[in-house]
Amino acid sequence: MNFGTNLRNLRIQRHLTQQRLADDLNCSQATITAYENGVREPSFEIVRRFAEYFHVAPSALMPFGEVSDDEYIRRIADSFNTNPKLRVLFDKVKNFNEKDLDAIIAVVESISGRRG
Repeated sequence: MNFGTNLRNLRIQRHLTQQRLADDLNCSQATITAYENGVREPSFEIVRRFAEYFHVAPSALMPFGEVSDDEYIRRIADSFNTNPKLRVLFDKVKNFNEKDLDAIIAVVESISGRRG
């Protein structure tokens, strides 16, 4: 199963409408529809946000087994190549402790939430 199917199944199991899920995650109902219909593919951050919302492992939404480790690493490398600031950010935080990483994630989520 793909992300969209898994997302729809979790949403329905929890008796949520697309609109309610969108409201809870501060996005549009159209975004939820696009994910569920496979029109839009989520970033790894989006998968993580949905997993946290549903209190499941990210693999419950998108089995990362479908993406090989090599493919995952290639996507990260592509991200670094298209946006060198991501590499700088990674280099600065890669040795942070868990508490510091949680703080950084909170800041990023705050910024992401404002951007919708």
